[in-house]
Amino acid sequence: MTSISASTTYKKSGKSPNLSKTTSPATKSPASMSRNSSSSSLYSLSGGGSRRMSKRPSSSNLQQQERGIAQKLEGLTITSEAHMASLKLSDADVVADTFKGLLDAAMGVEKFNPNPHTASDTKSRSTAAADLAGAVKAMGIRSLRKQGVMKAVKDTLNQTNPPPNALEGSLLIARALCEVLGAPAEPFVVPLVPRMLVHSSHNQGSIRDAAEDSLRALVQQLNTQAVCLVVPFLFDAFSNPEWRTKATSLTMLTQLAKASPLEVSVMLPKILPKLTPLVWDTKTQVSKSAQSTILAVCSTNLNPDVRPAIPAVVAAICKPSDTIKAVEKLMHTTFIVSVDASTLSILCPVLSRALKEKLTQHKRMASIVIDNMSKLVDSPTAVAPFGPLLVPDLKKVCENVQFEDIRDVAMKALKTLTKALGHSSVEEATAKYAEEMLAEQRRIEEEQKRIEDERIAINKKAADDEAKELEERRKFKEAMDAARRLEKLKEDEEAKKKKQEVKAKEIAKKSTKAGGKCQGCGLKKCKKSCPFAK
Repeated sequence: MTSISASTTYKKSGKSPNLSKTTSPATKSPASMSRNSSSSSLYSLSGGGSRRMSKRPSSSNLQQQERGIAQKLEGLTITSEAHMASLKLSDADVVADTFKGLLDAAMGVEKFNPNPHTASDTKSRSTAAADLAGAVKAMGIRSLRKQGVMKAVKDTLNQTNPPPNALEGSLLIARALCEVLGAPAEPFVVPLVPRMLVHSSHNQGSIRDAAEDSLRALVQQLNTQAVCLVVPFLFDAFSNPEWRTKATSLTMLTQLAKASPLEVSVMLPKILPKLTPLVWDTKTQVSKSAQSTILAVCSTNLNPDVRPAIPAVVAAICKPSDTIKAVEKLMHTTFIVSVDASTLSILCPVLSRALKEKLTQHKRMASIVIDNMSKLVDSPTAVAPFGPLLVPDLKKVCENVQFEDIRDVAMKALKTLTKALGHSSVEEATAKYAEEMLAEQRRIEEEQKRIEDERIAINKKAADDEAKELEERRKFKEAMDAARRLEKLKEDEEAKKKKQEVKAKEIAKKSTKAGGKCQGCGLKKCKKSCPFAK
């Protein structure tokens, strides 16, 4: 019986036949088609056949464009049922050798390769990963652990600085398992999501693309019941310092919202508090992606009454100055269907912000919306998380606004809300949330005190540094002044000494020698014509 030699296949042929250069337009990848279209659009014909060069897009704009969906990985050796049946009937040693050869080829492991033109590249690793997934499909899902495939993938992904070829190969294997095996590969690939998100910010573009394609393949095959397992991984990625990891996690959440809208809608009360802070991220790519993700997850809400107002509410969440526009949109909404926790998680933050507006008319509009919304709350547990957010603000409107009609509207909304919360009276509701508000107030005060202490410490340190710097400048100035004074004294001493030397020379010229004769005329008594005559 003939066995499948994976290592021989991938070492002899560096490129597979289905990945040759002469591909038809129908089989070209989206990336190559986009490159060809971008290069061909540099020149355009205008007028009477004259060629005019169009503006070349900048690199930053090209990086912001979203990547297309990659084509499904295709194998080279294990591509048909006949190949899988042949492998299944092979001996254990042959199967082990086949798995090892495919795993090494997918990881880019080469012992010796005298021909550099057949070295491992992304195409060969992709083909090997697809063949490895086909082998797993033939031998059963248990072969992933039996043949050490998952151990090799996990060890590579968990390394801090793994080899680039092995890292890309591990990501391609995870993608191939999702594409070839489908649902059976989900328990093995889902635990790899955190490391995939981390490696999506790799400095090599091919590895980033492999991570994004693997996550997309997982989302397409993910069971709806496993969404609750993947979303916490995305929450952890939101706090990652790398902006690419944040952007990838936001993209994955958008894909989950489109693939499993019902499950994402149920988790909206947990998703929105984690997602909203990313709108104000310092990185523009993250901020824009967060806005589009909020719109995608909020669009999963099934309430037909609120659906027309969701774009305005999302705009208010992302831009607080548009809060009143959203409340006006909600004012024209007639609530007929029961309001669940998903709907409340979208509306309550905007309504709470509207109750804090300066104009009393805006407070009145928000109170009316809360009154209409609270009448159709399906259960007290649905609105319970938002009671501390709305009850204190409504209470302040009832007590502080000077217009009686607005106070009456706020009191009516407060009574309706407390009834929806399951309380018998407003006093009971306010008393319950009073402790929570006091605890929240204490927490805020402690946080403010901590921030104030940090500010005082920073200011004190800055003042100490400034005083130290001033002292150093003073000492430096004194030292420079002393050095200048010493230099001046030295110059004065040299000038005085030079003056004395000149004077001594003059005296020596006028003085006589030991014999008593003048140096000018040679006489003991100088003539009147002698310059040294006295």
